[in-house]
Amino acid sequence: MELNTLIVGIYFLFLIAIGWMFRTFTSTTSDYFRGGGSMLWWMVGATAFMTQFSAWTFTGAAGKAYADGFAVAFIFLANAFGYLMNYLYFAPKFRQLRVITVIEAIRMRFGNLNEQVFTWSGMPNSVISAGIWLNGLAIIASGIFGFDMTTTIIITGLVVLIMSVTGGSWAVIASDFMQMVIIMAVTMTCAIVAIIQGGGVSEIVNNFPVQEGASFVSGNNLNYLSIFGLWAFFIFFKQFSITNNMLNSYRYLAAKDSKNAKKAALLACILMTMGPLIWFMPSWFIAGQGVDLATQYPDAGSKAGDFATYTSFKIYASRHGWSFNCRNVCRNYVLHGLWAEPKLGNLCQKFLSANSSP
Repeated sequence: MELNTLIVGIYFLFLIAIGWMFRTFTSTTSDYFRGGGSMLWWMVGATAFMTQFSAWTFTGAAGKAYADGFAVAFIFLANAFGYLMNYLYFAPKFRQLRVITVIEAIRMRFGNLNEQVFTWSGMPNSVISAGIWLNGLAIIASGIFGFDMTTTIIITGLVVLIMSVTGGSWAVIASDFMQMVIIMAVTMTCAIVAIIQGGGVSEIVNNFPVQEGASFVSGNNLNYLSIFGLWAFFIFFKQFSITNNMLNSYRYLAAKDSKNAKKAALLACILMTMGPLIWFMPSWFIAGQGVDLATQYPDAGSKAGDFATYTSFKIYASRHGWSFNCRNVCRNYVLHGLWAEPKLGNLCQKFLSANSSP
């Protein structure tokens, strides 16, 4: 069995094991849906952070960052603004609802009829959204590992279903925290490598290819800057409404108290502010190096940029005759402190030698 497949398989088994282990934490309805309202801020903050991005962040959004620079980051900064409003006002109010589920709060406020309408009308959108997220994950798995997209979607969906049904909110929030740690560690490592190899953040920004009259902030192919400004304004308004409505207040229902709810919102705000600067740095770096992803992935056509985040170092290395992948970067860069190396070739040699050592 290929190593990549084995690693993914172990990870899936670990998620299922989380659900099985946390089944003993669930003895009441409150335990199942909101962890008994006894979770600390760092757990609630992690799940709040994780619910506002998906595999699309590292496919479609990364491709947009590769093509147009900083513009796509406004979506995530708008999320951070929403979490800031959570921290300043909404999070403690949501925690004080004294309900087990969000739908219960809707029934108390608007009546049984509105509860039913709201529940059933939201299902199609939930199904479509989940499908889009799973499809984004399948694109990554297919592009990097060669996994079949349909199989990836089915297996991933089943694993998440088993974990959440057996372990309830405790399992879901515990897995969210674990995934947050993994994602931030790996993406921070890749961002650091990009910054060092690109000569610093300012050099990466200066080297980013922009059309005449365009900028790194607003992006290319923009005829009127006012349109971008209008879009940015409404995306902030949209994300504010998404992160501060009653439907998404469920995360704060799990907090131990109002203070923990506020701290959770602040943590999500900080992480979401840092996130786009970290996640998209490899895309900006590889765009500045002049790598044509459409040539590297002719079958992907206009969607070739969607592979930018996870293949940037691989493509850059292949152009220089080196053999390495992002997994080597992320693992060995952390373990061996290779930031002192000025040449990517030397860096790759150390990656390979470190991988071959026990």
